[in-house]
Amino acid sequence: MPARPPKTPSTATRAADPAVGAAAAQLGPPVAPPSSGRGWLKAGAVAPRPRRRLIVRVLIALTSSTAILAVAGIVAAAAIVPPIGARLNARMAAEHEVQMQLVPGERIEQSAYASQRRWTDMWRESFGIVVATDRRLLYVGAPPTPLLRPIEDGPSELLVESYPYDAAFTLEPRTLFRGYGRGLVLRMPLREVDFIVDDAEWTKALAVSQASIVARTAVTRGVEELEASNRPSAPRAAVYVTYVVQRGETLTGLARRFRTSPDVLRQLNQLTNDDIRSGQRLRVPEVRNATPAS
Repeated sequence: MPARPPKTPSTATRAADPAVGAAAAQLGPPVAPPSSGRGWLKAGAVAPRPRRRLIVRVLIALTSSTAILAVAGIVAAAAIVPPIGARLNARMAAEHEVQMQLVPGERIEQSAYASQRRWTDMWRESFGIVVATDRRLLYVGAPPTPLLRPIEDGPSELLVESYPYDAAFTLEPRTLFRGYGRGLVLRMPLREVDFIVDDAEWTKALAVSQASIVARTAVTRGVEELEASNRPSAPRAAVYVTYVVQRGETLTGLARRFRTSPDVLRQLNQLTNDDIRSGQRLRVPEVRNATPAS
């Protein structure tokens, strides 16, 4: 059996027996019984909080920040990166719509796949095709799928932009995004439209730009020639000759004969009235095959 600790005499025993008091003095002050360490279980006590080390707190903070950044990156990627197959579906739909947009007799000169990024679509990329016909420049594209709508089997709507060659615009190749991309820039008096072109389609994009320049020049020349043909010819400069008045002729008759008016004849000859006499020399407009005066 384990040895029991010696009993400590109580205060009353030490006071009644001097011998016991002396022995208790040699033993020292009474020792308090050991605490169980669970005083927080008593009513009204607060449980102590465990203290975490600094390295643990740093790791927890880094883990939380990384999780937030990861979620933000996933959301941004979902907003910017197109769904799988969106490029192919949009281009197929755009090609079909181009054929539907052509009027009878209109033919396609050159075409190239292109895309756009509009701020109204949160800079998400929309895919389409740029076509140069013999009458106009045409762009057909599929807007990106809305984030809050499920992906369907194809684009539900298409964006169609038509620019006739008789309008004021130019289509030029240019680098985009500070040299990180290439494309075509449609310049108009009030705005510009950018078409992003992949490296594989760059040669075709240059052909579209050149075809639009050639076709637009031909259309502009045709319009100028049509306007010139409908423009009335400029009046021939008036030529005046001297005429000798014959007997019996009047100023009104001479005006009718030389296809003018009596007022003009009076101004040309500084006459105050319509009286003229035989043998008088008058300045009159030159008229071929003038009819005789009546």
